[in-house]
Amino acid sequence: MSYEPRVLVRRVERRTPSRFTLAANALASVILVPSYALAATAIGTPGMRFHLEAVSTAMRLVTHGNGLVAQAGRLALYPMDSTRYFEFDWVWSRLQRLSGVRTYLDISSPRLLPLSYVRRSDVERAWLVNPDSSDLETTRRWADALSLTGRCSFSDEPIESSRLDEGRFDAITSISVFEHIVNEGPALARVRSLLAPGGTLLLTLPCTAAGYDQFRDYDEYNLAKPDAQGRYFFQRFYDTSSLRDRVFSILGEPRQMTVYGESEPGYFGRNAQQKMKGLPYPFWREGYMMGRHFRTYPSIDALPGEGVAALEFGA
Repeated sequence: MSYEPRVLVRRVERRTPSRFTLAANALASVILVPSYALAATAIGTPGMRFHLEAVSTAMRLVTHGNGLVAQAGRLALYPMDSTRYFEFDWVWSRLQRLSGVRTYLDISSPRLLPLSYVRRSDVERAWLVNPDSSDLETTRRWADALSLTGRCSFSDEPIESSRLDEGRFDAITSISVFEHIVNEGPALARVRSLLAPGGTLLLTLPCTAAGYDQFRDYDEYNLAKPDAQGRYFFQRFYDTSSLRDRVFSILGEPRQMTVYGESEPGYFGRNAQQKMKGLPYPFWREGYMMGRHFRTYPSIDALPGEGVAALEFGA
């Protein structure tokens, strides 16, 4: 089966679930999430250990209250989505290997990862940057619930124009962010300048054997302008050549790279379309699905379809 790039993704009408559907889904989730989590662990899906961290975080959010109960429920049941299982596991495992990290910067990653790292590490000060101010406010509320506010600073400035001190950060993380920037060069150069001598940068980017830019017929984040065809740039899928020209030329050669992707061409796209419709999509099987239909590859060129590259750089 050949891979057809999803160059234009159209808006999918989201279903409005009935009360019965919501209740049935909640009951099914409570019953099936543990079973599928055990099955996913048995087949070696990455990130399953991190699921326990998500449950621990959810319990803290519940006890804190402050309108976070619903978010805590989703976090405990569905903490990660698709390739996030691999990305969280990869970044988390490398963060655990670092020593002497006093200052830490995260750039717009899903909040569970950076907050968990601050919570479980000896980091003295963390900066969380996210230009989506409303999403950043939710991160701030989580940090307060986890008693991390005193160790965290928050900024909604784009990273390329941030006023952070150069050479300050011992560790920087960013999960699937830079592919959403039309011209990611200035942002990557800024990140490079923020890394302290001897520091580590961990980032992930979507990839395919033949790269392309993906557009949507709607603006999800209200941050973009349409092109001449009325399309909104959404993200870039890097191939070996574009990764070298657009990323390595700025950050240098990575110390380590791991490639993870779908084993059946087009599976990720079809599943993503179903997920966009909302309930009754079976979110409880997400981890098991990743273990069944995704795996690591020796290189980006070996990918049969869509995947993600996890990259580690040093200062």
